[in-house]
Amino acid sequence: MPVAAKTPSKARRTTTTKRTRKATAKSVAPQTPVVKEVKVTAPPQPKLTLADYREDFQARVRIHNYEVNALWQDIKKGYQTAKPFVDKAVNYVQESYKREFGTVDN
Repeated sequence: MPVAAKTPSKARRTTTTKRTRKATAKSVAPQTPVVKEVKVTAPPQPKLTLADYREDFQARVRIHNYEVNALWQDIKKGYQTAKPFVDKAVNYVQESYKREFGTVDN
């Protein structure tokens, strides 16, 4: 099979461009930062007694119980709302199956 003759590739010649430097910014005498000393003081010690912690814990438990009871009421309401629709869907599927394939064994 004959091979086509390759034409010599032309060497690309890149042109270099001279770049001029930008003028440097005028130097400004550095300013020394002013450091202010801040006196660090420890926060005051909490003056909570064991009874204070107990009252706080009991209040948090009451809030938790209220929230859980509200959640439980919402879940019951959702169940009661969805139950008729689910029962209707189950009955429809069972009746459709009975019509198509005969009886359904429970």
